[in-house]
Order: sequence, then C-alpha cells, then structure tokens
Amino acid sequence: MKLAVLLFVLSTATWAKWSVSTYNIRNFDRDSRAGATDLVELGKILGEFQSDVMAFSEVVNRPAFDALVKQNLPGHAYQISTCGGTGRQHLAVVYRQTSFDYVNHTEDFGLSGNSGRCASLRPLLLVTLKHRESGVLYTFGAVHLKAGGSADAMAQRWQQYRKLSAVAERSPTTLILLGDFNTTGYNIRNEDFVKFEEFMGDARLRTTSENLACTSYWSGTSGGPQHESSILDHIVVPESQVRTVESVKVGSHCARLECRPATPKELGRSYEAVSDHCPVQVIFK
Repeated sequence: MKLAVLLFVLSTATWAKWSVSTYNIRNFDRDSRAGATDLVELGKILGEFQSDVMAFSEVVNRPAFDALVKQNLPGHAYQISTCGGTGRQHLAVVYRQTSFDYVNHTEDFGLSGNSGRCASLRPLLLVTLKHRESGVLYTFGAVHLKAGGSADAMAQRWQQYRKLSAVAERSPTTLILLGDFNTTGYNIRNEDFVKFEEFMGDARLRTTSENLACTSYWSGTSGGPQHESSILDHIVVPESQVRTVESVKVGSHCARLECRPATPKELGRSYEAVSDHCPVQVIFK
C-alpha cells in the first residue's frame, strides 16, 4: 500500500512539471547564405527539446513550418504572427494540447515600428493559454527584437524594451516573454547589457539565461577561423515566478561545444544547416 502511494506521488510530481522553450530557426526553411534547412537535423533537435510551449523566431516559409509541426510535434497546435517585418520573419507559439488550452492571441505592432500596422521590424506575438492542471492563465509573448550592435540598432532595441515594460505592466495574466532579444552586449556587459538589466528591473522580470554561457554563435570580431558564442535568446519570467523554475538548459552546438570558440566545422550540422542559434528550455516545477 505504501509503495502504491509513493508511486502515485512520484508520478503526479513528474506530471505536474511543464516546460517552455525558445528557438530561432534562421530564416526557415531557406537562408540566403546557409541554404536550405536540414529538416532531418532540425527534427532531431525538436525531438530532444520538445516542450509544452515553444516559441520560434524567423519562420519565413509558413506552409513548411506547418508541415514541420505536424511531422515532428504531434499533439501540438500553434499560432503564428501575420507580420514578419521586412524579412518576413514570422513568430510562432506552439503548444501541447494536452497541457494547455488556447484562449486567445494578438499581435502588438508597436514593436514592429508602427502602433497600428505591420512595419519593418517583427511584432510581439501574445498567445494566452490556460494550463489544464492548475487552471492558471499564462500569456506567452514571442519576441524577435531589433538585431545588431550599432548605436542605432541598440537605440531601437531600447525603445522596444520600454514597450515591453508597458506590456508587462498591463498584463492581466502571468506573462512569460521568450525569443531572440538580440542582446548583443550581454556577454561583454556594455551599455546594451545595462539597458536590458534596467528593463528587467523596471518590469520586475528576470531572464533565465543569466546562468547560461551562450545561446548562439557568430563569426566574431577577430576575423579568424573560430566563431564566438553570445547570449541573444531569453526566456523571461516575472520575479515572483523565479522560484518555480527547476532547471534551464541550452542545446545543439552550444551544448556540444560548451560555448567555447569553435570553427563552423566543429560546430557541425546544426550550426551550418539549421541555425546559428541554439534552443533554450526552462522546466517549471
């Protein structure tokens, strides 16, 4: 009898956990420089990082993305932004239907550069879901902020921070922001890092990437053969929810190389033919 009770408690505790991930899949399904996405390699990564809720950035080919979800994420549904900015890089939120019920979704075009319509940048995709077990309403905000480390790019990103702060302040549900924040100064702790930290503090949010070594790779500043790692991707939770985070991990080539400088050949197929970014996953208690 005691054993049966113990097994029930353990199975209930395991079932109670749920996960969220974010992944920039680089101009899916064909990048102008890297070529066609390796769908087999991407499928393997999705299998390893399958989560209850997943945010994807840079979905250019929407029919191909629909096929990707159906083939690799059975039992999941998704919402995708109508706006993708100049690069047609749409945002998607995929969710497991046995874990969450769909409530509603909307797009905030303010982050795209225009409050009323799609403009040059990506919008904020807000998807509200009801957690089946707890009954709690969560709003998952998929983001892909302005890219680049130039003064102009950072200034535009900082404006987007202010707009996200306003969204967080008025959100009637538990808000989780996730995606490619393009925090180019996060590792080197420059002004871009300071502005991001100020945004976190003002909005009473915390990034779960603060203990990660990297989430992506790029060609670097040295001009040498080795590419450098950086932290661009974040899963951001309210400060009050930090205690519910059980673990945070990064996958793909970031995990394999442990964020060390490496050549494209060393980084492998996931870097060369899927994305320069790596999936990030948070498991909640």
